[in-house]
Amino acid sequence: MVSQDQIQVMKAALPYVPPSGQRFLSVMAKMMELQNTISLFSKPRGEMSICAVENEKVEPLEMLQDIRRFCNGPTQERIDSLINTLVMVQILELSQDNNNT
Repeated sequence: MVSQDQIQVMKAALPYVPPSGQRFLSVMAKMMELQNTISLFSKPRGEMSICAVENEKVEPLEMLQDIRRFCNGPTQERIDSLINTLVMVQILELSQDNNNT
């Protein structure tokens, strides 16, 4: 939503530009994305509410799995640990429910 085709082209061209131009193009691309983000949030709620989860119950496990796709390295490992912990808690809760019935 914030990155148009021309911004993606600029990013793809970065390795082919001299180092002095890489800094300029990179900053310019980020500034354009920031302008697009500001523009999105200054418009009526309709466009951004498409992406929002409002009336649904947000499941932490699902949210973490979605976020994990955009991480790597140590951050991804921390999220994996959180996911594993949540799964273990769910298993314990299920086993307690089964023991109580």
